[in-house]
Amino acid sequence: MPSHAALAPWEGVNALDAMTVAHTALGLLRQQLPPGVIVHGIVTDGGQAVNVIPARTSARCEVRARSTVQLAEAWLRVRACFEAGALATGAGLELRSHGRDFADLRQDPDMTLAYAGALGELGRTATSRHGETMASTDMGNVSQLLPTIHPTIGYDTGGAKQHTPEFTAYGKSPGADLAVLDGATALALTGADLAMSPAQRTRLLDGVRQRQRSQPMATERAAGRPPSLRPGG
Repeated sequence: MPSHAALAPWEGVNALDAMTVAHTALGLLRQQLPPGVIVHGIVTDGGQAVNVIPARTSARCEVRARSTVQLAEAWLRVRACFEAGALATGAGLELRSHGRDFADLRQDPDMTLAYAGALGELGRTATSRHGETMASTDMGNVSQLLPTIHPTIGYDTGGAKQHTPEFTAYGKSPGADLAVLDGATALALTGADLAMSPAQRTRLLDGVRQRQRSQPMATERAAGRPPSLRPGG
């Protein structure tokens, strides 16, 4: 409920205060979250005029975890932070889903070994990053139903970190172009290697049938969990 910020602020309900409480609660929650669970977000609307008590605020929040089970547990605690802000200020709370859930990534070990071998043929050395929370991808959903790999391939960035202008500039370098070609070639070699092995063909096809007959890991909404929450993998 808006009101004049100078003449009668007590007549309003300050939605920005509610967001401040929620954001503070999220910051305090991070200490209690297990390794691999990450919460981050932005405030997209905090009011339109400084002399008006904000009647509405909005934010985008994303939660990442190492499994869908861990994700659902984390979301309950994140949701409570927003509920705390609404309760403390008397504001209403509306949570909306954005996109769909990302399940955790299940990489096929034999396919991984084949890809590592293909990289060796191209003069590259494969390094295991198993267990690291690197990013989120809907490839995790695919991997619940099909034998899958989701490798990454690198190139020199001069130490620049992702999501920076410097990193973007290196994305146009000859090294970046070579990484794209080597990555595509390694995937093609991996496919050819697996296709030429009767045992691997049988194993992979059997794996598809087994996964599609079984229940994939839960990605349904749990306790009102928006489907924008993402397990990292």
